Amino acid sequence: MTRKLFFALAVTLITLGCAATQAQDKPKREYTKADFINVDGGSLNDKLDRAVKQFKAARQGETVWLAYHFPARAGTSYGPFTGMIYYDEGIKLERKDDPASAAIFLLADVSASSTKFSKIRTLDLREPYVFEDRQVYWLGEVDANQSLAQLESILRADKENKDLARSGLRAIATHDSSRAIALLKEYATNDARVDVQRSAIANLGRVKTAESLATLIELYDKTASNELKEEIIGGLGRSDDRQASDKLLSIARNDPDPKMRQRAVRRLSSVRGNVVWSN
Repeated sequence: MTRKLFFALAVTLITLGCAATQAQDKPKREYTKADFINVDGGSLNDKLDRAVKQFKAARQGETVWLAYHFPARAGTSYGPFTGMIYYDEGIKLERKDDPASAAIFLLADVSASSTKFSKIRTLDLREPYVFEDRQVYWLGEVDANQSLAQLESILRADKENKDLARSGLRAIATHDSSRAIALLKEYATNDARVDVQRSAIANLGRVKTAESLATLIELYDKTASNELKEEIIGGLGRSDDRQASDKLLSIARNDPDPKMRQRAVRRLSSVRGNVVWSN
């Protein structure tokens, strides 16, 4: 290798190394709620179309968050920080989600001719979320039925994505609509994937309404799957309703499978102590 060729090669390697270092050191762009871009429109589909066209025109990349508020059920738990976050010597701090702040975020890939949604997240907008390198287009208020129809359409378009199914079912369960119960029941009954069925059942247990409780009991009586029965017993155990305790007691006493009887007894013991057994 000649001296000139060696020198040229060295310069090239140094240049490439510097470029790679600069790319690695490039800070991520951060967006907060104050940076959301508002999108007007009539129906949810109209708003989604407008948001995608607006994002493409801005040439900000290939993926974007499309978000909106929807009617969430009172008492619902949907965010990652819900529940007990501190307990010490009788001092406790419990964080609850606010239905008025519930928002669905859809991660959209607009690189192809048709938009593809790859992620669904349900977040509490009171939390100071930061979105790195992706802008958020805010669609405002959306009717519950339109939101549920959109979520159902997304799940059916990508049936192989289990993360999408689980997060989508969690979002569905948060809606203040009887249609949400019907959708969860459909997935619990008809989906070919047992883990997705279990996710639907778990979300039915989180709803904690008379309708969802009746659905859980109906599913238990109809299914032959022990995996699904285990999930239903867990869901019944989350309810404070006497009907749930009665069903658990019936399972503990009468179910032909000793494993199911044992699980029901454990759930009764952990939730009710000995009160139920004395009735």
